[in-house]
Amino acid sequence: MPETIAFAAARTDDRAIAMTICLLDDQLISQIAAGEVVERPASIVKELMENSLDAGAGWINVDIEHGGLRRILVADDGRGIDRDELPLAVARHATSKIDSLDALEAVASLGFRGEALASIASVAQLTLTSRALEADRAYAVTPGEQQLQNDTIRPAALDRGTRVEVRELFARIPARRKFLRAPATEFSHIRKAFNQLALSRFDIGFVLRHDGTEVSRLAPADDLDAMQTRVEKLIGGAFGDHAVAVDEQAAGMRLSGWIATPGFSRGQADRQYSYVNHRPIRDKVFNHGVRLAYRDLLHNQRHPAYVLYLDVDPRQVDVNAHPAKAEVRFRESRLVHDFVFRSVGRALAAVEAKPHAAREVELPVSEPVAPAGGSGEITPRPVSRLFDSPAAAEQPGIAQTRAAYAFQMPTAPMEGASQTPEQAPAAPATPQTDAEDAPALGYALAQLHDIYILAQNRQGLILVDMHAAHERVLYEQLKQEYSAGRIQSKRLLVPETLSLAEAEAAAVETHAEALEAVGLEITRAGPTTALLRGVPALLANEDYVALAYDMVADLGDGLRGPQAVRDRIDDVLADMGCKAAVKAGRRLTLTEMNALLRDMEHTDRAGHCNHGRPSWVQVDMSGLDRLFMRGK
Repeated sequence: MPETIAFAAARTDDRAIAMTICLLDDQLISQIAAGEVVERPASIVKELMENSLDAGAGWINVDIEHGGLRRILVADDGRGIDRDELPLAVARHATSKIDSLDALEAVASLGFRGEALASIASVAQLTLTSRALEADRAYAVTPGEQQLQNDTIRPAALDRGTRVEVRELFARIPARRKFLRAPATEFSHIRKAFNQLALSRFDIGFVLRHDGTEVSRLAPADDLDAMQTRVEKLIGGAFGDHAVAVDEQAAGMRLSGWIATPGFSRGQADRQYSYVNHRPIRDKVFNHGVRLAYRDLLHNQRHPAYVLYLDVDPRQVDVNAHPAKAEVRFRESRLVHDFVFRSVGRALAAVEAKPHAAREVELPVSEPVAPAGGSGEITPRPVSRLFDSPAAAEQPGIAQTRAAYAFQMPTAPMEGASQTPEQAPAAPATPQTDAEDAPALGYALAQLHDIYILAQNRQGLILVDMHAAHERVLYEQLKQEYSAGRIQSKRLLVPETLSLAEAEAAAVETHAEALEAVGLEITRAGPTTALLRGVPALLANEDYVALAYDMVADLGDGLRGPQAVRDRIDDVLADMGCKAAVKAGRRLTLTEMNALLRDMEHTDRAGHCNHGRPSWVQVDMSGLDRLFMRGK
């Protein structure tokens, strides 16, 4: 056997290729390692900005050319680097952030690996210029392919801080460069990385330029209003309109920042910014805690928006879990998850408990239009006797009306049918709402287009989306019934046969109790079949077969743990509430409308439906006065 060890490689054209083990040269090692750090221009911007933050910068300037493919320049006014340390700064595994394993376990800086500058220099032309605080001048170094000791240190012009210039990314590795996208696409990734770091430190100013044009300038934010202004500028003003402040402390942790109400939910998770000790992170534990707090407010296909900061003892976080330092591991992950979940949940509950301020709206003004061919005057329509009827002057109680509106809504009149004032149903007169004991949502006045309920309270006008409101009421009732084991099931005269996969059929047996708890009675009838014998009473007239298939499919996918099953059950209950809720086009009586208003007042999170849509808004008297220019 030869002295060198050989391994048989892949066979090509029936010929075995043998390769000997050899040491890779330093340049190739650096280029391979750079693949973990430098994925695209945005990766370079992130690493250089993090170095500037660690250096105590007050301002960070980022200058980009051609989407970062041609040139990236990051300059700061931080502490700078001493002349004699410049060669070490661009060497592999050289850092000032840590010097031992104990320091790594408690690291508080953003960078600590000592790989960024060396990795960048191996795949692009890099020039590092810096001036230390007490130095009389600046110096620059440009790493080359030669050995480090042959690099030259030369005088340079710089007032203070550090400037890193990167040119012609991946010019030395054409195979990597061809995988980069168009300059506009690459710059969009750069801007996202810039925004993410700009949101991590409000006490620092940031400037971003692209091809000579200033794209963003963010002054240091010294107070809460300035912080919120930066958040709105980077995420969008609509986020600010829906933002709710979070500030909770417990067990040595603090969670602060802003979350958006469900009305600002997104189709994708593109407005989620999470930080641990000012480090931007992607963490499943953290994100799931936030998502769980929104569980009853957002549909599965919608994502919450938030900017949240978790401060925790650095020793409780492992930041050395990902080459790009984007992921962390918590030593007490369950504790962190529950703390995030409860903190966000309390903030959302506080909004729902005080819905007036959150849902005050300005109505758009439209000038009256004269009828075609008319005299130019608008003749008011006669008011229906519905509001003049003296019958039933007293308001019925909640208990007397709840059953009537919940499951026995009267059928809406046929399309095109007319009602004369004499045919209008009698209704109780609307009580005065200026008394101290008037309910929060007031009393119903009328129904608009058989979709919205108009009500009057002490503040002014209430507009209610009756379907959204009823959907939330039913959902919360169903959850209570589920917890008490009281969801009613209706037996089918003829069982429905379900054709299933083997895993799904097995899940029917495994999760029989969970299925029965939501009113689905399903029994296995064979290796790949099951019989649907009972369905939720609420959905007896809906497509309950589709519901059964969906539920069994989810269980067959291997939902693990009671929480996963409960999450899916909550989704089913939400769908049941949506399908059973009163639909648009259904005519309601004042009694039914008032019953719905009273139930809303006693329902958790009644301000939004199960899909995150607002269920009601308040228009106060001052807003109404502005519409008609009263007092001007």
